[in-house]
Amino acid sequence: GICFIMDGSTKEVANPRSGSVVSVADNETVIDSEEGEIQLGNPNIQRQKEDILYHLGLSNLGSDLALMFGDTRFVCMGGSAVRAEKFANKLATRLSISIPTGMGLTSVGKTERFSLFKIGPIISVNHGMGMPSMSILLHEITKLLFHAKARGVSFMRIGTSGGLGIPAGTVVATTEGVNGKLESCYEQIVLGKEVKHETLLDTDLAKLAVSLSNVAGKEPVPCVLGKTIGTNDFYEGQGRFDGAVVSYSAQDRIDWLQKAYDSGVRNIEMESTCFAAWCHRMKIPGMIICAVLLNRLEGDQVTATPEQLQQYSANAQEI
Repeated sequence: GICFIMDGSTKEVANPRSGSVVSVADNETVIDSEEGEIQLGNPNIQRQKEDILYHLGLSNLGSDLALMFGDTRFVCMGGSAVRAEKFANKLATRLSISIPTGMGLTSVGKTERFSLFKIGPIISVNHGMGMPSMSILLHEITKLLFHAKARGVSFMRIGTSGGLGIPAGTVVATTEGVNGKLESCYEQIVLGKEVKHETLLDTDLAKLAVSLSNVAGKEPVPCVLGKTIGTNDFYEGQGRFDGAVVSYSAQDRIDWLQKAYDSGVRNIEMESTCFAAWCHRMKIPGMIICAVLLNRLEGDQVTATPEQLQQYSANAQEI
């Protein structure tokens, strides 16, 4: 396997294993790895050199990451540390993984920023709120899996969002992330320059999610395909009227929301473009499954009861 990112001028490079030829950017390094392993695009990261995963509280030489995480197949991410722990316990029950009497699931590494749990072949970890926090986790969890030599890994974001034109409790399987301008790209400022990355997700995984929402013998979960807007904040960036300031009219707000709906958007949150761009860029199958807490075409305030909110979150986790 090889890693390459298309950006700028390209050159032809042969895959040393398959002999196939691919085009890669002049400023990118091709890193060869075993088939199916996580691949990095940074030649400075080597398995034989210490790499401190600072925000996770782990390092490749300080821990046997291959022993701890080498069998990982799925990384399930959500915003809340509490939700990550609850999901981990739910997985342990579903997978019939017994925990010795008097003991419980314990997070791995440090927990100041992220709480990471390992259950069988699954990692359950929180990514915090918003794209800056998620970006940090994506870099470090990807490097962790590279050092662990994990193969065939898929990333999943499981969370909550605001809906567009669909009732509360519905789960959206994201087809692609779009920004506030409704463009299918994730924008970054790198060394003073704007860099854009495509935000496509694995369509097979999204369709699988919809098919699993209504299977025989289980309570059906409302689930639809749709685009997901990823914004840089919760209030003005999402056109809300319940923040401390408002810089737009009611008509501007509804025009934007309606335009988004007409373009195929079904929910709004704060991570989709960062997550989708990372998975597309790193060639990692990725899926976003988010329950909606309200229909933003009808209002901004989340008025559901605690019991209803718990059920909405459980809908996404169930799928």
